[in-house]
Amino acid sequence: MMQSSTLSDNLGRRRINKGRGYFWTYLVIAVVFLLLEALGNSVPVKVRSYANDIAAPVLTVLEQPIRITQDGLERLAGVSDIYLENQTLREENERLRQWQETALQLNRENERLKSILKVPGREVPTAATGRVVGASGGAFEQSVVINIGHNDGVRKNAPVVDDGGVVGRIIEVGYLSSRVLLTTDVNSHIPVRLERTDDLAIIEGTNELFIEVKYLPQTVTLEVGDRFLTSGHGGAFPPDLPIAHVVSIIDRQPIVRTTSNIDSLDYVRVMNYQPKLPEETLIDPEDQLEPLPQAGDQEKQDAPTGEGR
Repeated sequence: MMQSSTLSDNLGRRRINKGRGYFWTYLVIAVVFLLLEALGNSVPVKVRSYANDIAAPVLTVLEQPIRITQDGLERLAGVSDIYLENQTLREENERLRQWQETALQLNRENERLKSILKVPGREVPTAATGRVVGASGGAFEQSVVINIGHNDGVRKNAPVVDDGGVVGRIIEVGYLSSRVLLTTDVNSHIPVRLERTDDLAIIEGTNELFIEVKYLPQTVTLEVGDRFLTSGHGGAFPPDLPIAHVVSIIDRQPIVRTTSNIDSLDYVRVMNYQPKLPEETLIDPEDQLEPLPQAGDQEKQDAPTGEGR
């Protein structure tokens, strides 16, 4: 009995010592990575991208049973509402048929006017569509990991949207995954315009679901339902994308929330957008440089003329 108790005590001490060794090893590695990132070294970013590439396929496989179970429960819960939904859909279809011809006529007229005025299109193609497989929300960061990366055509700083509007932009790109900085992050500052009045402002994240509107003219009074669209200034986002709307006004203070489903993101779309400079801002360097004097020209200028003889 004494030998067995002594053996168990020795094993316990070894485990404790081994655990302490692992703790100090992890602590030293973490401190080294923090110092490298503070000094602007790219090693922590590359390591994080590789880790995301490894974790993304694993998370995708592990989430499948959960999604299948969730879909099955939602189907069972929605069976009783199918009849009522069908009735509502039939009524909506009737109303949509009445507006369909009007919409088609207006679309044809709009296309003719664009061709006459030679207005360039603003449609931005999609680079890739992916699913959110991880999130790192907290007091210091609002970002998500998606299961598409460099191999799918994703580039850094590309805008990311969902069916509601702007989600954020790509800040890290791996081969199989990417990290998206959300519009609710405190480091997110996006130029916008108020759709109703065309006044310009800045949308800033607060690390919460609600965001702040800064630098809006004091003469503008926000109303419930007002929408903010990207202005296109700064070149990070294309213009006219919905990004936020006023959900309520409490004590004359507007409560603004993103139009995208930030709290329940699933599928997102990465836009193949590359900002271009206006033509009037492009400068031809040859027009700005004056020709340098040649050696022969300088000798001609320094040589005395015949008139002084």
